[in-house]
Amino acid sequence: MRVQAAENARSIRIAARFSGGFTLVELLVVIAIIGVLVGLLLPAIQAARESARRTQCKNNLKQIALACQGHLDARRCFPSGGWGFDWTADPNRGYGPDQPGSWIYNILDYMEQGPVRSLGKGQATTSAGFKAASTTLHQTAIAAFNCPSRRTAKPFLSPWGPPDGDDIKEQPWLSAVARAPGVAKSDYAANSGDALRFAGDAFYRPDSYAAIQAGQWTPTNICVTGPGADDGDARFCQTGIMYYRSALKSAQVEDGFANTYLVGEKWMPVDGYEGVGDDQDDGYTAGDNQSMYTGYEWDNHRVAWNPDGSAPQESFQPAEDGNGGGGGPERRFGSAHPSTFNIAFCDGSVHSVTYDVDPQTHRSLANRLDGGVATLDGR
Repeated sequence: MRVQAAENARSIRIAARFSGGFTLVELLVVIAIIGVLVGLLLPAIQAARESARRTQCKNNLKQIALACQGHLDARRCFPSGGWGFDWTADPNRGYGPDQPGSWIYNILDYMEQGPVRSLGKGQATTSAGFKAASTTLHQTAIAAFNCPSRRTAKPFLSPWGPPDGDDIKEQPWLSAVARAPGVAKSDYAANSGDALRFAGDAFYRPDSYAAIQAGQWTPTNICVTGPGADDGDARFCQTGIMYYRSALKSAQVEDGFANTYLVGEKWMPVDGYEGVGDDQDDGYTAGDNQSMYTGYEWDNHRVAWNPDGSAPQESFQPAEDGNGGGGGPERRFGSAHPSTFNIAFCDGSVHSVTYDVDPQTHRSLANRLDGGVATLDGR
């Protein structure tokens, strides 16, 4: 009996010891192990998410490239880039050089967004119906034009107002709409080559439709290159694909579709992702201060470096998004992705290009007629 009682007591003590749970030291060890595992897994999870976002970004560019090709097939030219920063989309002005709005606006029909492009069609720009329709258009964001690594598609606040407080021509109310509730913006920009002039303030822009003087339109087809070139209009030469009042045909892409940029990601300041209401705010950039439906301007166009210009090459080199930078970073391609940005070529292919891409290679791929056949590593 005594032996049995002793055994029972011993069993009770053992059970009690194990039923007490972990000791404090054991618990701390477990927590530390879990912390180490989470620390090891978190970068892998983040990398997987970024990989998925990068893939979606490339898919967006593929859709955009196919839409541009659809426009080319239907209208025998690439989409036009519009008139400038104080002009915007008008459904009554058709396509090509007569359309003041952006290349983005011109491909909506080829992205199953025809009803959006038709908003306000048949109505006078002075009517209340057109005002409401155009406001709806400019507030309509489309997911395919925003990189998921940067921001979701929605209206963003913008100090949309051309210099000196001028209003948008024919649609002056849009300046106020941009400030609240905001306008749709794009993370992708058309390739305007290595043009020396690539923003609407340098080109002729009429004050109204009634004031248009056809003979005043700035010529963009005078491309004089090579040593000693001295032509007063050469500074307006457009060597890209979509630009000021463009209607570029296939045969004009002299270097070949597979060797020429079409549309790529644009550089942005991180502080400006969600939009800013004033040009004095942190994150303001002239490369994202207007709608994606605005005419030829930095917002929807980017260029490569041209050695005949006055700005240093570094300010045109593609870069990962950051803050500050100076030197006109709104000129450059870039993205929210580490190491590379995505860009579609005229043949519809989409590639990732490293930020340290050779400047001359980058320039040659942007210029449709320089005679160079540059290639990227891995292509």
